[in-house]
Amino acid sequence: MKRMFFVILAVAFSTNLASPFFPLYHKEYGLNTAMITVLFAVYALGVLAMLLVGGAIAERSGPRTMALLGLGLAVASTLFFIGARSALALYAGRLLGGIAVGAFMGTSNTLLLQMTAPQRRARVLGLSSTLNLFGFGLGPALGGFWLQLVPAGGVRLPFAILLVVLIAALAALFSLKSPAEEPRSAVPFAIRLGIPASGKNLFWGAVGPAIFVGFALAGIAFSLLPGLARAAFGSGDPGIGGILIFLMTSAGALAQLVRRPADSRVRLVWGLATLAVGSWGVVSAESLAQPVLIILAAAIQGVGNGWTFQASLRLAGDVAVQGDRIRVMSTYFLCAYLGLSLPVVGAGELSLAIGVLPSIEVIGGLLTIVLLAAALLVRRARVTTV
Repeated sequence: MKRMFFVILAVAFSTNLASPFFPLYHKEYGLNTAMITVLFAVYALGVLAMLLVGGAIAERSGPRTMALLGLGLAVASTLFFIGARSALALYAGRLLGGIAVGAFMGTSNTLLLQMTAPQRRARVLGLSSTLNLFGFGLGPALGGFWLQLVPAGGVRLPFAILLVVLIAALAALFSLKSPAEEPRSAVPFAIRLGIPASGKNLFWGAVGPAIFVGFALAGIAFSLLPGLARAAFGSGDPGIGGILIFLMTSAGALAQLVRRPADSRVRLVWGLATLAVGSWGVVSAESLAQPVLIILAAAIQGVGNGWTFQASLRLAGDVAVQGDRIRVMSTYFLCAYLGLSLPVVGAGELSLAIGVLPSIEVIGGLLTIVLLAAALLVRRARVTTV
Protein backbone atom coordinates (compact mmCIF):
# COMPACT_ATOMS: atom_id res chain seq x y z
CA MET A 1 0.00 0.00 0.00
CA LYS A 2 2.84 2.42 0.83
CA ARG A 3 4.34 1.88 -2.61
CA MET A 4 1.02 2.76 -4.23
CA PHE A 5 0.82 5.97 -2.20
CA PHE A 6 4.35 6.88 -3.34
CA VAL A 7 3.32 6.31 -6.97
CA ILE A 8 0.26 8.56 -6.57
CA LEU A 9 2.40 11.32 -5.03
CA ALA A 10 4.96 11.03 -7.84
CA VAL A 11 2.33 11.43 -10.59
CA ALA A 12 0.65 14.34 -8.77
CA PHE A 13 4.08 15.99 -8.44
CA SER A 14 4.55 15.75 -12.19
CA THR A 15 1.30 17.51 -13.10
CA ASN A 16 2.21 21.15 -12.34
CA LEU A 17 6.01 21.19 -12.40
CA ALA A 18 6.11 23.03 -15.73
CA SER A 19 3.76 25.85 -14.66
CA PRO A 20 6.33 28.22 -13.05
CA PHE A 21 8.50 27.99 -16.16
CA PHE A 22 5.87 29.29 -18.59
CA PRO A 23 7.22 32.89 -18.41
CA LEU A 24 10.69 31.59 -19.30
CA TYR A 25 9.29 29.56 -22.20
CA HIS A 26 7.55 32.74 -23.30
CA LYS A 27 10.92 34.47 -23.61
CA GLU A 28 13.10 31.59 -24.80
CA TYR A 29 10.80 30.33 -27.56
CA GLY A 30 8.99 33.55 -28.41
CA LEU A 31 5.58 32.28 -27.32
CA ASN A 32 2.81 34.85 -27.19
CA THR A 33 -0.12 34.76 -24.77
CA ALA A 34 -2.26 32.68 -27.13
CA MET A 35 0.53 30.12 -27.52
CA ILE A 36 0.92 29.87 -23.74
CA THR A 37 -2.84 29.27 -23.49
CA VAL A 38 -2.52 26.48 -26.06
CA LEU A 39 0.33 25.02 -24.00
CA PHE A 40 -2.12 24.73 -21.11
CA ALA A 41 -4.97 23.55 -23.34
CA VAL A 42 -3.09 20.64 -24.95
CA TYR A 43 -2.42 19.23 -21.49
CA ALA A 44 -6.11 19.38 -20.59
CA LEU A 45 -6.97 17.89 -23.98
CA GLY A 46 -4.66 14.94 -23.31
CA VAL A 47 -6.18 14.33 -19.87
CA LEU A 48 -9.76 14.46 -21.12
CA ALA A 49 -9.10 12.31 -24.19
CA MET A 50 -7.49 9.56 -22.12
CA LEU A 51 -10.21 9.69 -19.47
CA LEU A 52 -12.74 9.05 -22.23
CA VAL A 53 -11.02 5.95 -23.61
CA GLY A 54 -8.96 4.88 -20.60
CA GLY A 55 -11.80 2.92 -19.01
CA ALA A 56 -12.19 0.80 -22.12
CA ILE A 57 -8.46 0.09 -22.25
CA ALA A 58 -8.40 -0.74 -18.53
CA GLU A 59 -11.32 -3.15 -18.91
CA ARG A 60 -9.42 -5.05 -21.59
CA SER A 61 -5.94 -4.96 -20.06
CA GLY A 62 -6.59 -4.45 -16.34
CA PRO A 63 -6.21 -1.28 -14.20
CA ARG A 64 -2.62 -2.06 -13.16
CA THR A 65 -1.51 -2.23 -16.79
CA MET A 66 -3.27 1.05 -17.47
CA ALA A 67 -1.55 2.71 -14.52
CA LEU A 68 1.82 1.42 -15.77
CA LEU A 69 1.04 2.91 -19.18
CA GLY A 70 0.32 6.26 -17.54
CA LEU A 71 3.63 6.23 -15.69
CA GLY A 72 5.50 5.26 -18.85
CA LEU A 73 3.95 8.18 -20.72
CA ALA A 74 4.83 10.50 -17.82
CA VAL A 75 8.47 9.43 -18.19
CA ALA A 76 8.30 10.12 -21.95
CA SER A 77 6.76 13.55 -21.28
CA THR A 78 9.57 14.43 -18.88
CA LEU A 79 12.20 13.44 -21.46
CA PHE A 80 10.66 15.92 -23.91
CA PHE A 81 11.04 18.74 -21.37
CA ILE A 82 14.62 17.76 -20.58
CA GLY A 83 15.62 17.67 -24.24
CA ALA A 84 13.41 20.52 -25.51
CA ARG A 85 15.06 22.68 -28.16
CA SER A 86 11.88 24.09 -29.67
CA ALA A 87 8.32 25.02 -28.75
CA LEU A 88 7.10 21.89 -30.55
CA ALA A 89 8.89 19.71 -27.98
CA LEU A 90 7.13 21.61 -25.18
CA TYR A 91 3.73 21.01 -26.78
CA ALA A 92 4.52 17.32 -27.24
CA GLY A 93 5.67 17.05 -23.64
CA ARG A 94 2.54 18.74 -22.31
CA LEU A 95 0.24 16.60 -24.45
CA LEU A 96 1.96 13.39 -23.34
CA GLY A 97 1.84 14.60 -19.74
CA GLY A 98 -1.91 15.11 -19.99
CA ILE A 99 -2.45 11.69 -21.53
CA ALA A 100 -0.30 10.18 -18.76
CA VAL A 101 -2.32 11.81 -15.99
CA GLY A 102 -5.59 10.79 -17.67
CA ALA A 103 -4.40 7.19 -17.92
CA PHE A 104 -3.22 7.05 -14.32
CA MET A 105 -5.86 9.03 -12.43
CA GLY A 106 -8.80 6.99 -13.69
CA THR A 107 -7.25 3.71 -12.54
CA SER A 108 -5.05 4.45 -9.51
CA ASN A 109 -7.98 4.74 -7.14
CA THR A 110 -9.52 1.63 -8.68
CA LEU A 111 -6.35 -0.22 -7.69
CA LEU A 112 -6.55 1.23 -4.19
CA LEU A 113 -10.15 0.07 -3.80
CA GLN A 114 -9.20 -3.43 -4.96
CA MET A 115 -6.33 -3.58 -2.50
CA THR A 116 -8.30 -2.31 0.50
CA ALA A 117 -10.75 -3.97 2.86
CA PRO A 118 -14.25 -2.38 2.71
CA GLN A 119 -14.02 -0.91 6.21
CA ARG A 120 -10.79 0.97 5.33
CA ARG A 121 -11.78 2.32 1.91
CA ALA A 122 -12.89 5.76 3.12
CA ARG A 123 -9.61 6.30 4.98
CA VAL A 124 -7.48 5.08 2.09
CA LEU A 125 -9.27 7.28 -0.44
CA GLY A 126 -8.85 10.18 1.98
CA LEU A 127 -5.10 9.60 2.11
CA SER A 128 -5.05 9.39 -1.68
CA SER A 129 -6.70 12.79 -2.04
CA THR A 130 -4.28 14.27 0.53
CA LEU A 131 -1.27 13.03 -1.42
CA ASN A 132 -2.75 14.28 -4.68
CA LEU A 133 -3.21 17.81 -3.34
CA PHE A 134 0.24 17.85 -1.75
CA GLY A 135 1.78 16.66 -5.02
CA PHE A 136 -0.14 19.21 -7.09
CA GLY A 137 1.53 21.98 -5.08
CA LEU A 138 4.93 20.34 -4.73
CA GLY A 139 5.68 20.75 -8.44
CA PRO A 140 5.15 24.55 -8.54
CA ALA A 141 7.00 24.87 -5.22
CA LEU A 142 10.09 23.10 -6.55
CA GLY A 143 9.90 25.15 -9.73
CA GLY A 144 9.49 28.35 -7.71
CA PHE A 145 12.44 27.63 -5.43
CA TRP A 146 14.56 26.70 -8.44
CA LEU A 147 13.71 29.94 -10.25
CA GLN A 148 14.81 31.90 -7.17
CA LEU A 149 18.12 30.04 -7.13
CA VAL A 150 18.69 30.16 -10.91
CA PRO A 151 16.51 33.02 -12.22
CA ALA A 152 18.32 33.26 -15.55
CA GLY A 153 17.51 29.76 -16.76
CA GLY A 154 18.57 26.19 -16.16
CA VAL A 155 15.05 24.79 -16.26
CA ARG A 156 16.09 21.23 -17.13
CA LEU A 157 17.41 20.05 -13.75
CA PRO A 158 13.98 20.01 -12.01
CA PHE A 159 12.73 17.76 -14.80
CA ALA A 160 15.77 15.51 -14.35
CA ILE A 161 14.78 15.17 -10.67
CA LEU A 162 11.22 14.41 -11.76
CA LEU A 163 12.53 11.75 -14.16
CA VAL A 164 14.31 9.95 -11.32
CA VAL A 165 11.18 10.10 -9.16
CA LEU A 166 8.97 8.74 -11.97
CA ILE A 167 11.35 5.89 -12.79
CA ALA A 168 11.35 4.92 -9.09
CA ALA A 169 7.53 5.07 -9.10
CA LEU A 170 7.40 2.93 -12.24
CA ALA A 171 9.59 0.31 -10.57
CA ALA A 172 7.44 0.42 -7.42
CA LEU A 173 4.21 -0.05 -9.36
CA PHE A 174 5.71 -2.81 -11.50
CA SER A 175 6.69 -4.74 -8.36
CA LEU A 176 3.28 -4.25 -6.78
CA LYS A 177 1.08 -7.33 -6.60
CA SER A 178 -2.55 -6.34 -6.45
CA PRO A 179 -5.74 -8.40 -6.57
CA ALA A 180 -6.63 -6.79 -9.89
CA GLU A 181 -9.57 -8.10 -11.84
CA GLU A 182 -8.79 -10.37 -14.74
CA PRO A 183 -8.49 -8.48 -18.02
CA ARG A 184 -11.31 -9.17 -20.45
CA SER A 185 -9.83 -9.01 -23.94
CA ALA A 186 -13.16 -9.99 -25.49
CA VAL A 187 -14.89 -6.86 -24.17
CA PRO A 188 -15.82 -4.62 -27.14
CA PHE A 189 -13.84 -1.40 -27.21
CA ALA A 190 -16.08 1.54 -26.32
CA ILE A 191 -16.02 4.61 -24.13
CA ARG A 192 -16.50 3.39 -20.55
CA LEU A 193 -18.02 6.16 -18.51
CA GLY A 194 -21.07 6.22 -16.35
CA ILE A 195 -22.53 5.82 -12.90
CA PRO A 196 -24.59 2.84 -11.69
CA ALA A 197 -28.29 3.59 -11.34
CA SER A 198 -28.08 3.20 -7.56
CA GLY A 199 -25.71 6.16 -7.22
CA LYS A 200 -26.84 8.56 -9.96
CA ASN A 201 -28.70 10.93 -7.64
CA LEU A 202 -25.72 11.27 -5.31
CA PHE A 203 -23.10 11.54 -8.02
CA TRP A 204 -24.79 13.86 -10.50
CA GLY A 205 -26.58 15.87 -7.82
CA ALA A 206 -23.54 16.57 -5.66
CA VAL A 207 -20.28 14.67 -6.22
CA GLY A 208 -19.72 15.53 -9.90
CA PRO A 209 -20.68 19.22 -9.58
CA ALA A 210 -18.62 19.58 -6.39
CA ILE A 211 -15.38 18.29 -7.89
CA PHE A 212 -16.04 20.26 -11.10
CA VAL A 213 -16.32 23.49 -9.09
CA GLY A 214 -13.40 22.58 -6.83
CA PHE A 215 -11.00 22.07 -9.72
CA ALA A 216 -12.42 25.07 -11.61
CA LEU A 217 -11.83 27.47 -8.72
CA ALA A 218 -8.38 25.97 -8.16
CA GLY A 219 -7.53 26.56 -11.83
CA ILE A 220 -8.65 30.18 -11.60
CA ALA A 221 -6.63 30.66 -8.40
CA PHE A 222 -3.56 29.10 -10.03
CA SER A 223 -3.86 31.63 -12.85
CA LEU A 224 -4.34 34.60 -10.47
CA LEU A 225 -1.89 33.85 -7.65
CA PRO A 226 1.41 34.40 -9.52
CA GLY A 227 0.33 37.89 -10.62
CA LEU A 228 -1.11 38.71 -7.21
CA ALA A 229 2.06 37.60 -5.48
CA ARG A 230 4.31 39.69 -7.73
CA ALA A 231 2.12 42.78 -7.25
CA ALA A 232 1.67 42.41 -3.49
CA PHE A 233 5.25 41.45 -2.65
CA GLY A 234 6.78 43.95 -5.08
CA SER A 235 8.84 41.34 -6.88
CA GLY A 236 9.05 40.29 -10.50
CA ASP A 237 10.26 36.84 -9.52
CA PRO A 238 7.92 34.26 -11.15
CA GLY A 239 8.90 31.72 -8.51
CA ILE A 240 6.87 33.49 -5.80
CA GLY A 241 3.63 32.43 -7.50
CA GLY A 242 4.67 28.78 -7.43
CA ILE A 243 5.48 28.98 -3.74
CA LEU A 244 2.10 30.57 -3.01
CA ILE A 245 0.34 27.79 -4.96
CA PHE A 246 2.24 25.28 -2.83
CA LEU A 247 1.04 27.01 0.33
CA MET A 248 -2.54 26.78 -0.90
CA THR A 249 -2.39 23.10 -1.82
CA SER A 250 -0.48 22.27 1.37
CA ALA A 251 -3.25 23.92 3.40
CA GLY A 252 -5.70 21.63 1.59
CA ALA A 253 -3.57 18.56 2.28
CA LEU A 254 -3.20 19.39 5.98
CA ALA A 255 -6.92 20.15 6.31
CA GLN A 256 -7.67 16.61 5.20
CA LEU A 257 -5.86 15.30 8.27
CA VAL A 258 -8.52 16.90 10.48
CA ARG A 259 -10.97 14.11 11.24
CA ARG A 260 -14.02 16.23 12.06
CA PRO A 261 -16.57 16.28 10.62
CA ALA A 262 -16.23 12.59 9.87
CA ASP A 263 -19.41 12.21 7.81
CA SER A 264 -18.46 12.68 4.15
CA ARG A 265 -21.66 14.56 3.28
CA VAL A 266 -21.23 17.06 6.11
CA ARG A 267 -17.55 17.40 5.26
CA LEU A 268 -18.41 18.15 1.64
CA VAL A 269 -20.84 20.90 2.67
CA TRP A 270 -18.20 22.48 4.90
CA GLY A 271 -15.64 22.15 2.13
CA LEU A 272 -17.84 23.85 -0.44
CA ALA A 273 -18.69 26.70 1.95
CA THR A 274 -15.02 27.28 2.82
CA LEU A 275 -14.10 27.03 -0.84
CA ALA A 276 -16.57 29.81 -1.72
CA VAL A 277 -15.21 32.11 1.00
CA GLY A 278 -11.58 31.52 0.05
CA SER A 279 -12.03 31.81 -3.71
CA TRP A 280 -13.91 35.10 -3.48
CA GLY A 281 -11.22 36.27 -1.06
CA VAL A 282 -8.58 35.57 -3.72
CA VAL A 283 -10.60 37.50 -6.30
CA SER A 284 -11.04 40.42 -3.86
CA ALA A 285 -7.32 40.43 -3.17
CA GLU A 286 -6.77 41.29 -6.85
CA SER A 287 -7.80 44.90 -6.18
CA LEU A 288 -6.35 45.22 -2.65
CA ALA A 289 -2.93 43.62 -3.29
CA GLN A 290 -2.29 43.05 0.43
CA PRO A 291 0.19 40.21 1.13
CA VAL A 292 -1.49 39.05 4.37
CA LEU A 293 -4.93 38.98 2.72
CA ILE A 294 -3.62 37.06 -0.28
CA ILE A 295 -1.97 34.46 1.91
CA LEU A 296 -5.05 34.12 4.14
CA ALA A 297 -7.48 33.85 1.22
CA ALA A 298 -5.28 31.28 -0.54
CA ALA A 299 -5.05 29.22 2.65
CA ILE A 300 -8.83 29.32 3.18
CA GLN A 301 -9.46 28.28 -0.41
CA GLY A 302 -6.89 25.52 0.00
CA VAL A 303 -8.72 24.17 3.07
CA GLY A 304 -12.03 24.22 1.21
CA ASN A 305 -10.55 22.57 -1.83
CA GLY A 306 -8.94 19.89 0.33
CA TRP A 307 -12.18 18.98 2.10
CA THR A 308 -14.16 19.11 -1.16
CA PHE A 309 -11.70 16.81 -2.94
CA GLN A 310 -11.45 14.39 -0.03
CA ALA A 311 -15.18 14.13 0.70
CA SER A 312 -16.26 13.93 -2.95
CA LEU A 313 -13.67 11.22 -3.65
CA ARG A 314 -14.94 9.21 -0.66
CA LEU A 315 -18.52 9.53 -1.89
CA ALA A 316 -17.44 8.52 -5.38
CA GLY A 317 -15.84 5.47 -3.77
CA ASP A 318 -19.18 4.64 -2.13
CA VAL A 319 -20.87 4.87 -5.53
CA ALA A 320 -18.09 2.81 -7.16
CA VAL A 321 -18.57 -0.05 -4.73
CA GLN A 322 -22.13 -0.37 -6.03
CA GLY A 323 -20.98 -0.80 -9.64
CA ASP A 324 -18.07 -0.59 -12.05
CA ARG A 325 -15.13 1.05 -10.27
CA ILE A 326 -13.22 1.94 -13.43
CA ARG A 327 -16.20 3.67 -15.02
CA VAL A 328 -17.07 5.60 -11.87
CA MET A 329 -13.53 6.82 -11.18
CA SER A 330 -12.97 7.77 -14.81
CA THR A 331 -16.22 9.75 -14.76
CA TYR A 332 -15.21 11.42 -11.49
CA PHE A 333 -11.87 12.63 -12.85
CA LEU A 334 -13.47 13.62 -16.14
CA CYS A 335 -15.71 16.00 -14.16
CA ALA A 336 -12.63 17.26 -12.30
CA TYR A 337 -10.54 18.03 -15.36
CA LEU A 338 -13.45 19.51 -17.28
CA GLY A 339 -13.68 21.88 -14.33
CA LEU A 340 -9.97 22.61 -14.50
CA SER A 341 -10.03 23.44 -18.22
CA LEU A 342 -13.41 24.79 -19.39
CA PRO A 343 -13.95 27.71 -16.93
CA VAL A 344 -10.36 28.95 -17.34
CA VAL A 345 -10.65 28.87 -21.13
CA GLY A 346 -14.09 30.52 -20.88
CA ALA A 347 -12.71 33.27 -18.65
CA GLY A 348 -9.86 33.81 -21.12
CA GLU A 349 -12.24 34.21 -24.05
CA LEU A 350 -14.60 36.45 -22.08
CA SER A 351 -11.71 38.64 -20.94
CA LEU A 352 -11.18 39.77 -24.53
CA ALA A 353 -14.56 41.50 -24.35
CA ILE A 354 -14.87 42.73 -20.76
CA GLY A 355 -11.40 42.43 -19.18
CA VAL A 356 -9.66 39.84 -17.03
CA LEU A 357 -11.06 40.57 -13.56
CA PRO A 358 -14.72 41.06 -14.69
CA SER A 359 -14.57 37.83 -16.67
CA ILE A 360 -13.28 35.95 -13.61
CA GLU A 361 -16.04 37.47 -11.50
CA VAL A 362 -18.69 36.35 -14.02
CA ILE A 363 -17.30 32.80 -14.22
CA GLY A 364 -16.85 32.74 -10.44
CA GLY A 365 -20.48 33.77 -9.95
CA LEU A 366 -21.73 30.95 -12.17
CA LEU A 367 -19.51 28.46 -10.36
CA THR A 368 -20.82 29.69 -7.00
CA ILE A 369 -24.38 28.90 -8.11
CA VAL A 370 -23.30 25.34 -9.00
CA LEU A 371 -21.47 25.13 -5.67
CA LEU A 372 -24.55 26.15 -3.67
CA ALA A 373 -26.74 23.67 -5.55
CA ALA A 374 -24.29 20.83 -4.81
CA ALA A 375 -24.16 21.78 -1.12
CA LEU A 376 -27.96 21.73 -0.88
CA LEU A 377 -28.37 18.43 -2.74
CA VAL A 378 -25.63 16.37 -1.08
CA ARG A 379 -27.51 15.98 2.21
CA ARG A 380 -30.64 14.66 0.50
CA ALA A 381 -29.13 12.48 -2.24
CA ARG A 382 -28.89 8.79 -1.44
CA VAL A 383 -27.33 5.66 -2.86
CA THR A 384 -30.41 3.61 -3.58
CA THR A 385 -30.73 -0.15 -3.58
CA VAL A 386 -31.58 -1.77 -6.87
